[in-house]
Amino acid sequence: MAKKQAEIPDFAPIPEELEAHLGEPSTVTGKAARALLHRYPVWPVLKFFAHKRVPQYRHSYWYMMGGMLLFFFGIQVVTGILLMVYYQPGSPWASVNYIVNEVPYGALIRSIHHWSANLMVLTVFLHLFSTFFMKAYRRPRELTWITGLGLAGLTMLFGFSGYLLPWDELAFFAVRIGISELEKLPLLGEWAAGIARGGSDVSQETIGRFYALHVMVLPLSVMGLIGLHLLLVQIQGVSEPDGFRKLPASQRKYRNFFSDFLIAEIPVWLMMGALLVLLSALMPRELGTEADVFAAAPDGIKPEWYLLAPYQGLKLFPGSLELLGMLVMGLVPMALVVVPFIDRQIPADARGRLVTKIGVLGLIGFVLITAWGFFS
Repeated sequence: MAKKQAEIPDFAPIPEELEAHLGEPSTVTGKAARALLHRYPVWPVLKFFAHKRVPQYRHSYWYMMGGMLLFFFGIQVVTGILLMVYYQPGSPWASVNYIVNEVPYGALIRSIHHWSANLMVLTVFLHLFSTFFMKAYRRPRELTWITGLGLAGLTMLFGFSGYLLPWDELAFFAVRIGISELEKLPLLGEWAAGIARGGSDVSQETIGRFYALHVMVLPLSVMGLIGLHLLLVQIQGVSEPDGFRKLPASQRKYRNFFSDFLIAEIPVWLMMGALLVLLSALMPRELGTEADVFAAAPDGIKPEWYLLAPYQGLKLFPGSLELLGMLVMGLVPMALVVVPFIDRQIPADARGRLVTKIGVLGLIGFVLITAWGFFS
């Protein structure tokens, strides 16, 4: 007598609170989601993600900045891997020249990498300032704010480390000037500059160090910090600004993040992708003359736009006042770190309103000094 075939056990039904996030059962996506969840009942994980909601009001678009950052970071990773196939740290300028002039679509990929880096930095600034003025740094989100500041710093370091890799004239002298400013810092300045350069001046040794930093150390650091940052946001939920909190509970509207809001972000990502291709086609990233370490620096050498504010701001402290200027520049990130421990009242009290006014003045100053450095 044949043995009775073992029956495949049925899993417990999908919890009702998750049904609303799976779409209609009659659709293809709805059927696929339910089929997977019946086979892999990861309810605790899904419940962890399903509770995240986004306030729905006239400034809700600011919540899209985080998704845009992830989009640009993904573009950076993909295009960076493609460029690594042909880039050679031992012959940096020649390999980039080969990518631009010989590799099919190499110039386009390099330009997309360049423009996505710039748009990523711009989005970091927009995200940082929008978070600041929406008071999203207040308790219990102090650590979320600090990890966001860390990501902003790593993003700028990403841009600076990648700037040298083409080894053209502009990149070489801009990085040399940047490291020379770092060398002026008291106590650890000379040590930090020596570590960055790998010697007494920017050289091929510096390329090797910047390349390892750019393609291995920084990506791993950013991915780890992004994971922590997103985990904190998921645990604590999305911050609600004071204006939204003042509304009666019956008038507060929310959107589920992992269904409604995330899907609404996809057209924005497609627009950003189209913008990247358009900028890369109309304003491709050019490769300048190969750097000559023995030549004098050309006139008008400046860092990238996102480093113009500290670079130009130091000109307000000439001569012996330069160390004072560097101290002032260093106080800015320190002040941003301690903001959550100063402005703690919900809704904002007099201290919180003062922090907002100082933030407005800081933003205006940042824009004006950057513009001054760009046009001077």
